[in-house]
Amino acid sequence: MRTIITSMILALSLMVGLVNAQDTGNSTVEPFSNQQAVGGYISLGIGNTIINNENALLGQFRIAARLGHGFSIGLAGSGFTDCIYGLNYDRPQLSPEGYYIEGGYGGLLLEPVFAPDFPVHLSFPILIGAGGVAFTESQEDYDWNEWEFEDNHYVLESKAFLVVEPGVELEFNLSRFVRMGAGISYRFTNSIAVGGKREHLLNGITGAINLKVGIF
Repeated sequence: MRTIITSMILALSLMVGLVNAQDTGNSTVEPFSNQQAVGGYISLGIGNTIINNENALLGQFRIAARLGHGFSIGLAGSGFTDCIYGLNYDRPQLSPEGYYIEGGYGGLLLEPVFAPDFPVHLSFPILIGAGGVAFTESQEDYDWNEWEFEDNHYVLESKAFLVVEPGVELEFNLSRFVRMGAGISYRFTNSIAVGGKREHLLNGITGAINLKVGIF
């Protein structure tokens, strides 16, 4: 996972460098103006979300085609974990020693954009898809190859779910090919059965920032 994230960051950094270099070499085009009717972008984001009424770290990925400057359609995905915030102790029947909540979801991305040529404008992304959540416990195992203890997570229970996540973002045109977004969204899912009881524990608000690189 760490290797994948590092590769994505390096690829995005390379894309930013290439498009900025191209932007500098083409000074006859108006800033933030795309002469083509069809464009597209790739983006990475990070934020905080609410899972089981507690904070969790969330990462985002999007790839989309932008049609007519004012509407994007593509794929989006998010992954979440509450590991850095500490254990949950509210379900002793699941794990009296405490547990973590980890998972991810993805699907179709629809994103209307209002006044895209303005330096600061609004977009309204909505994700429709599915995902999975795992309830995990942490155990310390000894790695005989490295001669040290490792903290490993083991799945106690896992569930699938459907999700709809509408949001609103304030988007900043940093250059012709680079934009930054900051926004909030709310995740709606079906109820999840945990320990014989169904709950909407994945419903919650998310606040995130993202960097978009592409042709807008």
